[in-house]
Amino acid sequence: MHDDFGLHCLHAVSRMVPASCFAFYRVDPQLRARDFQLLRMDARTHRDYLDHYRDFDPLQPALCLDERRPVVPLRDAMARQADASRRIYQGFLARHGIRDVVEVIAHDQQRPVVGISLLRTGELAPFDAADLQRLDGLRSLLDLAVRQIPAYPTPDRAPLEGMTPREQEIALLLRGGLSNKDLARQLDLGLATVKTHLIHLFRKSGARSRTEYPL
Repeated sequence: MHDDFGLHCLHAVSRMVPASCFAFYRVDPQLRARDFQLLRMDARTHRDYLDHYRDFDPLQPALCLDERRPVVPLRDAMARQADASRRIYQGFLARHGIRDVVEVIAHDQQRPVVGISLLRTGELAPFDAADLQRLDGLRSLLDLAVRQIPAYPTPDRAPLEGMTPREQEIALLLRGGLSNKDLARQLDLGLATVKTHLIHLFRKSGARSRTEYPL
């Protein structure tokens, strides 16, 4: 059902608001984008984003929630971004020829459930006020539709018992698929310190490695 729903959403939005490519995703309980479906997007661009840039994206679901708006253009999101993060993300945009992005977040009882990213490259002009107005109208319909989607499963917190606060934080970030380097950057820790925390975390959970850790 999820696959069909995501594809229907992408095709409906693409008919209403032109863009070079689109991405549909679900929002997990940690407000991370998961289960992506792509329309006309280069897989290498998406992989580069996931591997190196997603933590610098000012349009992450958690940050869009801070905007308190369901339709957020890139220029507004970047305006409140730290200079260092903004420069890194601008490098990603330039590298892949992305001129503009707008994010549409659908909610169920004020909880973000799914999101759609619209990206413009090449000769397409940035999104204008009319585009944003059309997307807001589509978002209202999307809010109604997402009520039919089963809730994203809430992670079991039982395995977190007996862990230090830092280990609990790392355990939750692991569920988001972060690499060791991403963990170090997100937590402002050295890579060796992150590896030490992971060793303790795996020992307490009974796992011998990241691949055995219960996500």
